[in-house]
Amino acid sequence: MKEINRSTILSLLHREKSLSRAEIAQRTKLSATTISSLVDELIKEGFIVESGEKSTPGAGRRAISLEINRLNGFVISVGLGNRTFYFTLSNFHGEVITELKKPATIGNTNVLKCVNAGIEELVKKAELQDLSMIKGMAIASPGIIDEDNGMIEYSRYLNLKDFNIVDELQASYPIPIYVINDTNAAAFAEYYLLSSPDVRNVLYVWIYDGMGAGLIINDQIISGYKGRAGEVTYMSDYLFSDTYVLQQAQKRAAKHDASAVFHDIGDVLEAYESGVPWLETLMNRSLMLMSKSIAVMINLLGPEQVILDGWFMSSPKCMQKVHNFLRRLTLHGHYEADRVTTAQLGDKNYVIGATTLILHDLFKEKVLLT
Repeated sequence: MKEINRSTILSLLHREKSLSRAEIAQRTKLSATTISSLVDELIKEGFIVESGEKSTPGAGRRAISLEINRLNGFVISVGLGNRTFYFTLSNFHGEVITELKKPATIGNTNVLKCVNAGIEELVKKAELQDLSMIKGMAIASPGIIDEDNGMIEYSRYLNLKDFNIVDELQASYPIPIYVINDTNAAAFAEYYLLSSPDVRNVLYVWIYDGMGAGLIINDQIISGYKGRAGEVTYMSDYLFSDTYVLQQAQKRAAKHDASAVFHDIGDVLEAYESGVPWLETLMNRSLMLMSKSIAVMINLLGPEQVILDGWFMSSPKCMQKVHNFLRRLTLHGHYEADRVTTAQLGDKNYVIGATTLILHDLFKEKVLLT
């Protein structure tokens, strides 16, 4: 029970960043005496530091802020993107100390070789002499991921099949290592770092050259049997992927206005926002089909919050269309637009998610980082 309480304190500080002893006692419902004793132990062991006085209303003794000791260890995160592999070394606050990127490669052997080389280069770049300070590692990858067995079962873009990357890496790094689906990692980052603490059930939907979804229930990612949950990429998404919309816009430009040149989806959105009439039918159809797919998931799962991450989200006009369609397609009279938001962490949110998850799991373990 003592170790569980210690983990609870560390997990709480990991998410909230800074709390006083009294605030921890209030949140955990543990006695002030118990919290004081456990906090003193964690300070002595180097897991927690006092970070200064905390402003409180009224007179009287000022509370002392507590936070995780950011220098007590580091974690490595690897993001296997379709075009780029990202590597980061972060402290216990999730702050990136060193990062680098490498061109993506394909195939089990080549990916493992690239990941090993990237990790070695990352550690060397950080000038980290004591490798025992690396407490954990997380890999975010596209595809079907059996997270329980550390296996990338299949990744179409990276040509991976039955790739036990965790076992391969642990031969060189005997530390906790996790592999997670990239959409799930992105979902956890957006939820854990940005959502209101009272929100517990979140649906994250990713729509670019394909479509994927991440579901979080009661602070836990729902991966499904051998990582198959959220694989919705076959729901006619080619009709609303960024690649399809760009290609169709280019065809319409050739027919209606030879001076209109669309190099990327950003050019299409700019023209759409400006009111180009011959884009209306294309955008309406794509956004409507996309909204239908999202609405199916909303109606099935009933999430408290929906986070949309896609090629369309920078366009106010697109987002208004999406809200209008969802209002019609979801349960009548129960659509709340303020609960359908857009992702905020950028195109590397899956790497941020990998870091957040490994820290989250380390701090909730009963036996802590020994």
